[in-house]
Amino acid sequence: MTEMAAAHYTAAMEEGGDDAFERAFRFVGGVLTQVFGGSGADVVGVSVVVRRRGDEEEVLRIDAVNAEDGDQILQAIQTDLDTYPEDEFVTYWLDQVKGGRHVAGRDGDGTRLD
Repeated sequence: MTEMAAAHYTAAMEEGGDDAFERAFRFVGGVLTQVFGGSGADVVGVSVVVRRRGDEEEVLRIDAVNAEDGDQILQAIQTDLDTYPEDEFVTYWLDQVKGGRHVAGRDGDGTRLD
């Protein structure tokens, strides 16, 4: 029997940004954008992170503006981890986006590579 991707990967929601400085910079930038009439949507609040179970290495990070968007992304990834064999999950989520970092948004096709 083929193992599902959940046997090899985990997905969780984490704070957005790589470190405290980046999170603070994004927060201040979002506030300033709103003050000057923008939406502040560039502020990254949370990230959905997929890690390899064996070594906890991050293989995919999708940044979302808020926890609600992040939760929807997390639920989709967790469903796919439980539904698809590892090779299909890798092809769909990791190979398709080249194992990088993405920002979930409402422009274009909804996701853009950073």
